[in-house]
Amino acid sequence: MIEEPYFLSPQNPAATSEQRDFENRALALLQRPELLRTRSIVELLYRNATAYPAREQWDRFDNMIDEYLFHCALAGVNADGNYPGVVRVEQAAGHWFGRDVPGSRRGGGPSPFFTYRNIPISPEGRYEIRGRVNGQNAPMVVYSLMVPTPVTQTVDMIEDGDIPPGPDGQFTITIDASPAAGRSNHLQTRPGAELQLLVRDTLADWHTQTPNFLRVRRLDAPTRDPLSDDEIASRVSRFAIDSLYLFYYYSQSGNGQPPNQLRAPETSGPYGGMATQRTSMANLQLADDEALVIRANAAGARYRDTQLCDQFFLPLDAWSRSGALNMTQMAADEDGEFTYVVAHRDPGVHNWLDTGGLNRTIWGHRWQHFPQGEEHPAPTVSAQLVKHARLDDHLGAGVRRITPAERVQQLAYREAGARRMFIDS
Repeated sequence: MIEEPYFLSPQNPAATSEQRDFENRALALLQRPELLRTRSIVELLYRNATAYPAREQWDRFDNMIDEYLFHCALAGVNADGNYPGVVRVEQAAGHWFGRDVPGSRRGGGPSPFFTYRNIPISPEGRYEIRGRVNGQNAPMVVYSLMVPTPVTQTVDMIEDGDIPPGPDGQFTITIDASPAAGRSNHLQTRPGAELQLLVRDTLADWHTQTPNFLRVRRLDAPTRDPLSDDEIASRVSRFAIDSLYLFYYYSQSGNGQPPNQLRAPETSGPYGGMATQRTSMANLQLADDEALVIRANAAGARYRDTQLCDQFFLPLDAWSRSGALNMTQMAADEDGEFTYVVAHRDPGVHNWLDTGGLNRTIWGHRWQHFPQGEEHPAPTVSAQLVKHARLDDHLGAGVRRITPAERVQQLAYREAGARRMFIDS
């Protein structure tokens, strides 16, 4: 499956020559005069809407704009279904291919445990996506065929459980305008709309799991020549401005709630999330001497995570800090439920969500990959605001504790695993 020089690393299937080249092209586009003007417009609009509400975190504003525009540029250079590529987006900043690359997260709380990749699809085109599972510990994957703008809508989807790989780990997905008609692993396009295939590889264990190897091929001939840089720059500019309201909505969907009240678990499908998952969200406001104790169940989900984001709905540091936990990183209470403590300083509890010193954060919890055809409990979640000094009075005896030395080991292990996302050889 690995074909040099397309796949550049046997350890990291996201490291491809295509990814490197699309990133280089996106970075160059952002230096064009018309996109520098677009940046000034985006900055002005977002500043006018958020300067006062986000004043305590304004030092994060420039990075948020950098990530938003890099996301838009990556989407723009890989938006042509005539010449599709497989490009990773919604990724934190890192260093690979010999240069620093900015983050490409557009807000909305993307999970640090997912590898998100986009593939543009024309409604009239015919496509074949060839993949291979990398290793024995395969990730959970969802392939969502979506209308990307103005509000993302899911047209069709396949979950990894519906795609049994062959003995060599390989599989094929087909996409076209025709019904499956007996074909397995098939997605049907919708007429009239440009589409994208959003691939979410869930990496519950950064140390042993990688995304699948993927490569796309259009089976029928392109209907026109590739877009010029001028045409792509125009598309990126339009996309950056047109998508700004949705980006703003994402942040306000968390910030707009009453403080420290958890939203009941619900589907995020109507506004672009995974249609089969359930999520809860909250606008957290903790004084320096406060902590929030959160209790949640597993609800039979094969995958769960919980995370904190800033006021721009970008994830907090989940690599060198514990700003997020997934099901392999969190520890269950003795009764099988899960207790998380959101706090500014280490509470001595295994499931610590570290605010990084931010008094206001957006909290989220997702349950996904429920067992098909089986009964399972409904997702539940509750919270209690307490004084940090009285935290032990509100924790059950069965909550998993952790020593300072164990915390150091826990964080070092996290950071080592996260670095694997930027292996490029």
